[in-house]
Amino acid sequence: MSKKLTFLLIPIFFLLSFSLLPTQSNAAQVNQKDPIMMAYYRTWRDVTMPHDANSTLPDQNVTAMTDIPEGVDIVSVFHYVNPGTDQQKFWDTLKDTYVPTLHARGTRVIRTIDIREVWNVPHVGTTPTTAEYDKYAQQLIDTYLTPWNLDGLDVDMESSLTAKQEEMAVGTFKALSKKLGPNSNTGKLLIYDTNKDNHSLFKKTASYFDYLFIQAYGRLATSLDTTWNTYKTSITPQQFLPGISFPEEQDHNRWNDTVEPYETSRAYAYAKWNPKDGQKGGMFVYAIDRDGKQFGDDTITKTDFNWTKRLINTMNGN
Repeated sequence: MSKKLTFLLIPIFFLLSFSLLPTQSNAAQVNQKDPIMMAYYRTWRDVTMPHDANSTLPDQNVTAMTDIPEGVDIVSVFHYVNPGTDQQKFWDTLKDTYVPTLHARGTRVIRTIDIREVWNVPHVGTTPTTAEYDKYAQQLIDTYLTPWNLDGLDVDMESSLTAKQEEMAVGTFKALSKKLGPNSNTGKLLIYDTNKDNHSLFKKTASYFDYLFIQAYGRLATSLDTTWNTYKTSITPQQFLPGISFPEEQDHNRWNDTVEPYETSRAYAYAKWNPKDGQKGGMFVYAIDRDGKQFGDDTITKTDFNWTKRLINTMNGN
């Protein structure tokens, strides 16, 4: 480009840049993400599962995964059934109906697995090779995500690992991060959930995860500040999501997270809470099919998801 043409274009560039300033400001506001609502969905209580898939209660299951409110951004297939349970109808419905319907709403569907699935890497030598880690990571994806077109993996870490187990968990997370999570550029999620303050394994792998879910059931909201302070050097506030639990049937854990009145409940306090360093990423609810139940009510009934909806509104400032 000649110097003369450059000189003539300077005023034009200036005017264009000035005229675009409001648009850039609006774009920045649009990019400001609303807090995420995530929910753990217990598969054994899905309407397509036998009532005794993981229960001794006589009540029939009444909830479908597509009943979940549209304001839920991420839902996890949280799966356990008794050995021998006929569960094929659920997996077929998940693939053919639930996932396509939820995707059409903009809801991402992930799968939760235990940390044992991550560190238990098949290997020939003393320690797994890079190729063995990569093969195992792909096996996890092929096993838990691909058949149902799921959007990511959530790893539940509530264990105390040996040094060897931790080393192999790190290796698998590193291999998974090539396919899932913020470093993969695939759009697939890699999430870590735990009931622990920051710890050795997470410190070594934090950069691989989109979000950290903290199982803070039954705790005072003020304790979240203490937990956040242990994680603040590893992740941003927008990656930090504390969670509450609805009371499960026949459960002896009296978390009391969702006791009316709503405005004095622990769940409401979590929805309002943010780290001093910035806005939290959102929050999660466990056992969303039990939304509205109180401790000691073991009946299996449909829910209108009123607590979940109110929590979403509270986080969004409504």
